[in-house]
This record gives sequence, C-alpha cells and structure tokens, in this order.
Amino acid sequence: MALVKCKECNEVVSTKAKNCPKCGADAPRKTSLFTWIAIIPFVIFVYSVVKAPTPVTTKSNILKDTKEIVEATPSPKSPLLKPTPPKPSWRTSESKDAMTGKFSAYAHSPKAYPTGKMSSPYSNIHSYMGVGCDSESEWVYFGFNRAPNLTGGDIKDGYNLIETRIKWGEKIVNVALTQDWGDKFISFRDDSRAISNISASKSGLLELQWYGEQTVYFDFTLNGSFKALSKIRALCSKERDEHK
Repeated sequence: MALVKCKECNEVVSTKAKNCPKCGADAPRKTSLFTWIAIIPFVIFVYSVVKAPTPVTTKSNILKDTKEIVEATPSPKSPLLKPTPPKPSWRTSESKDAMTGKFSAYAHSPKAYPTGKMSSPYSNIHSYMGVGCDSESEWVYFGFNRAPNLTGGDIKDGYNLIETRIKWGEKIVNVALTQDWGDKFISFRDDSRAISNISASKSGLLELQWYGEQTVYFDFTLNGSFKALSKIRALCSKERDEHK
C-alpha cells in the first residue's frame, strides 16, 4: 500500500481508498507499470525529434536533390522529329537524237522564280540554268517556261544580243547573252567562262530588262552543280572515246 495526497484538500490518502476520508473526493490512483512502459518510448521519440539537427540548405544540396529527382523521374518518350528536307540540287539528263544518233547530256538547276512579283501574263514565269555537252562541245544557257520578252538588246540577224549582269556569289560580272527570236532559251556567248563561274560559286543572280516589268531578277542555286557537271562530262567523254 502507498500513500498519496488528495488533489482537493492535500490530506494523505491510501492508494487503496476509493474516497478521501476528509473531503470525500475520489482518491488519486498510482500510475501503473504498464502505463509507464507505454509512455517512456513516446517521450524518448519526441525528445530525439526536437533535438535532431536541421539540415543546412546549400547550393550543392539543392543540385544534388535536383539531380536525384531528375534521375528518378522516368523520361517521356522522345517526340518523332521530322527529317530535314534536302536542299534543292542540280540534276542531270541525257538524250539521243533518233534520226542522227547524236548523244548529248545536260545538267540543270532547280526552278528559279523572279525575286519580285510579275504581272500577267508573266505571273507564273520560272527559269532554270543549264549546261549541255556532246562529244564535241559544251554550252551554257537559261531556259524559261515562256519566251522572255526582253528590252534593251541589240537586234541582230535572227537573234537579240543582250548585255546584262550576273552576280556569281558576291562577284558581279557583265555578260553577253543571245536569244533567238521568240525562243525560250537565252545562251551565253562565253561558255567556258560561265562554266568556271558556276563551278566556283554557290549562287547566280541573273538581271534582265523585261518588257513592262523593268528590271527582273532570277536567283539560281548552284548546289550540286559541280557533281552534275562532272557526271555529264564523263558521259560526253565516254561518247567521244567510243566514236574515235
């Protein structure tokens, strides 16, 4: 038996008594061993949490945590990327005259359109630059889907002589071109020089004085021209060797 004080009148009361003999209040009970066994671990846990050191937030900790989060996060499936379309390039073709059997090969640029809008009936005009060869010679020309209606040239016997300019890359040169009357083709007079400029440049900007349109420009790409020229020259050289 143990003695405790009454919580009402402070009189000493036995722990076995139900009521205080002096004031009649309920006698206090002694805490059982089982209760202490349950309380002590909880108190220790609370004390350890309160006393635990707070981690210091630093830049390295943030980077480390971010890296761990990124590595732990599954990567989404990469979206399908559209392939980059190839740049327009020069092409080649070859032909053989059915009557004479004469062989010729051609290298030509993609279509080039005027850098500025043209009025009707030339609103849909386009051009291309070409090089042709056979077993005897090479020639350079501009082809159009409609015959160019040019001004400022000298009228000759059956053709027009056109003095104009071409910008090969960053170099501007004066050139002489010829156009048979009503023809869709304009040809160089100095073919070898034109081929040298094609081989050494990345673009060719042609200037023309077009009737009713004043100055018109066509911008030709020379991408792939060297490879195309090498191919047709090999074909024409082969044809020449076979007919020696």
